[in-house]
Amino acid sequence: MSVRDRLAHTFGLARDSREAAAPPADRRGVTRRSFTLGSIAAVGAGMAAISLSSCGSSDVKETSGEPQVVDDSQLVGVLDGDYESADSPYTAVQEFTLPLGTLLFHSGGSWAAALMAPESSQHVNTLGTMSLSTGVLNTLIETPTQGAAYEFFDVRCTDDVFAWVEIDYATRAWTLIGQGLYNGQLNGDPVQLDSGDIDWEPPRFTTWNTSVIWQKMPLATGGASTEDSHCYQWTLGDTEGRELWTSHGRFAASPHVADGVLTIAPRVNVDEGTYYGMTAIDLTDDNHTQRDQLVLPSGVAPFEAVYVNEQFAFSIEASYDGRGSLGNMGTFIGREGGPYIYVRREPLACVAAWGSRYLIKAQTSHFVVDTEAQTYATLSAPDRSVDYGDWPASEGATSQFLSYATIRNEQGIPDHVTARVFSL
Repeated sequence: MSVRDRLAHTFGLARDSREAAAPPADRRGVTRRSFTLGSIAAVGAGMAAISLSSCGSSDVKETSGEPQVVDDSQLVGVLDGDYESADSPYTAVQEFTLPLGTLLFHSGGSWAAALMAPESSQHVNTLGTMSLSTGVLNTLIETPTQGAAYEFFDVRCTDDVFAWVEIDYATRAWTLIGQGLYNGQLNGDPVQLDSGDIDWEPPRFTTWNTSVIWQKMPLATGGASTEDSHCYQWTLGDTEGRELWTSHGRFAASPHVADGVLTIAPRVNVDEGTYYGMTAIDLTDDNHTQRDQLVLPSGVAPFEAVYVNEQFAFSIEASYDGRGSLGNMGTFIGREGGPYIYVRREPLACVAAWGSRYLIKAQTSHFVVDTEAQTYATLSAPDRSVDYGDWPASEGATSQFLSYATIRNEQGIPDHVTARVFSL
């Protein structure tokens, strides 16, 4: 989940509409559309720009592409008596105290990206990394590369690449930048990956190995609302970004990667109505083979989705009347044809998993759902945590689960952030 969404949860900000105007017929993006971004100069370092080009992929396998309208007979209700309650299998192996306002994002590996709020009039926020083994925060960038009008908007990293978005809130212009990372420190020169203006939403993005993957989408209302949306990948050292998918309408969820498989939720069947197809793409295959797809009922948009253990772990943010059981609010685990494991709680973040255990964010804590043992447990939040309690920094498939929470002092005032690492 992006910084924007986390702030929306905290301050009650309205989410942008995820639905675009209906475009022409749906198909894969193989138009060879490309363009080159203008060169810019970074503060203190040269910054190159990349060009973006499109590519094809293989056909969908073992899926019908038809909307999956199912009833409750295909649901396994975790909290409705189908699973048994159990003791939590995990305790924190590391616990760190961090400055108030720190936000963490863990895409796997030994480092988490950090958006920090230093006590300084010169910088609204700064970017850095946190070591999962020591909890040490490294401040990497204090000043936006695009100038004084810009602020840091979002950030991600792996052990090898660091990516961030800078935004001018007055004009809504934004830039996505990538750079190498080594031992928690920046390496090489920054590269401008993409940019947009007031008509284009700041990108939802993730990092995987040495790659940055992002979605460029027009705002649902604005001068570019009828334009296509695109999903791109850039790999460290490349001068060109590669287009993975064209969606004739906005994507419904942020991109996530687990075990080398990217999950996106483009518009599909657009000549028939508003349909979203959660799609799994193999990033380890040069052809980016489509591994799986699950099309939701008409009008139902996934809040988050990730492909783990050959099935989709996805969530629905609201209840949709007349759409069947997959139109219910909650979190689901399954693929086309069912059955679907179902957690009947409001979803708040992307699912994380390791083996048969899935960590699902609840209001103040996490459920640990074991699909093999058919049990569920609770991963309790730290004492005196504020509002949304323990928040997941990790997503997808990970052997180390990182969470963090804002903690109140004895007077009830937010005092610091506690980060915890669980070995899965």
